[in-house]
Amino acid sequence: MLNSLSMQDLSAQSHALSSGVCTSLELTHTLLKRIHARNPVLNAYLHIDDEGALRDAAKSDARRKHGKLLGPLDGLSLAVKDNIDVLGMPTTAGMATRRARMATRDSFVVRQLRQEGMLVIGKLNMHEAALGATNDNPHFGRCENPLRAGFTPGGSSGGSASAVAAGLCALALGTDTMGSVRIPAAYCGVVGFKASFGKVSTQGSVACCRALDHIGTLTRSQRDLALVMPAFSTYDSDCPDARQVPAFEALQHPRFVAASDIESLGVTIEVACAYRKALKDLRQRGDEVCEISLADYPFGRARRAGLILAEADLLIEHQSDWARHPELFSPDLARFMRHGEQQTGSTLAQALQVFALAKEETARWFEHGDVMLLPTAPQCAFSFDTPAPVNQADLTAIANMAGLPAMSTPLAAARGQLPCGLQSIAPVGCENTLLSLNLDGVCTA
Repeated sequence: MLNSLSMQDLSAQSHALSSGVCTSLELTHTLLKRIHARNPVLNAYLHIDDEGALRDAAKSDARRKHGKLLGPLDGLSLAVKDNIDVLGMPTTAGMATRRARMATRDSFVVRQLRQEGMLVIGKLNMHEAALGATNDNPHFGRCENPLRAGFTPGGSSGGSASAVAAGLCALALGTDTMGSVRIPAAYCGVVGFKASFGKVSTQGSVACCRALDHIGTLTRSQRDLALVMPAFSTYDSDCPDARQVPAFEALQHPRFVAASDIESLGVTIEVACAYRKALKDLRQRGDEVCEISLADYPFGRARRAGLILAEADLLIEHQSDWARHPELFSPDLARFMRHGEQQTGSTLAQALQVFALAKEETARWFEHGDVMLLPTAPQCAFSFDTPAPVNQADLTAIANMAGLPAMSTPLAAARGQLPCGLQSIAPVGCENTLLSLNLDGVCTA
């Protein structure tokens, strides 16, 4: 029973603890056993803290026994992408130069979740420096997609998605610069979510691009987001990128906007079919879906502009290591660092102009409805033996450019096919609308 519970979502695990089905110590022990059995194959975890997790689980059980629970998350566990600080654990950011970098304190979001009684299981594999979408890490080994051996879980938060999909944690933290939470979620068939820019503190994370970075969540279900977000999105006055984002009430019957010309956006046949079926299902149950053309927006240009800005920020973030130990950077990352050195003020200014275009384009969407629906990625997960598609982040980067909340939920896959994701994007401050979306019958989660 406990082994099957480890495969259920955070909400089910919370209910099991509150109803006395199991203790936090029992659940955590079972989860750790599962991790140690499966991680040698998946390589989702880079660091596992058995002792700390079991100690904190015992403390939670003691609080429950004495009626001093900290909230519905008390006694539940999470795992953290390895570019987000957890006290006493390494923060490698997937880089050889950072193998010995130990965090001296928790990041803001980890601290907030610990205050709710959550315990940290360990740190998760990622694409080197968070700049890439395969999670084929040259220093720590590739992370496997648990749905198909030899296939990518996506990146850069690939370890986070792989761990959630495999039942090695019910909640994982990741970072999303141009889609790095949502794309792995789509490839692994789980839920990925990022809030409006600045709503969730990035304090205590290794930057990829400060203007685009978000810390997001990967879960097994949409309902888990409502459980986590109150603590997760607490305003951090010490974070320079934090914003006092309004929290609008959820719309009960949001109007959907969709792409009328999805095939022109570089999506595969499988993704286009799944997307069209989702729109059909929404209409059949009575939802309003307005289709508009997206052909005039340069999705690829936006993704390339984001890459230019990321290269410049990576040079700032890792300049000391790059100057002293360039040999420890993979050929791919070294190429990005050299590109960053070549960026001019004019090039960066042109890239920043794309932010304005993204805001104009998304404002046009919301003239037609309340929530935009797009495929999360143009393709499903692909084999490590094939070249990585350059357009993976084409449909996700725009939400980062415009600072909008976005969520990926898995679409039902045809027999024998890997899942893909349905991406929901809402205006700034409309997280509650996304969290309350009823996608039953459309999505698998």
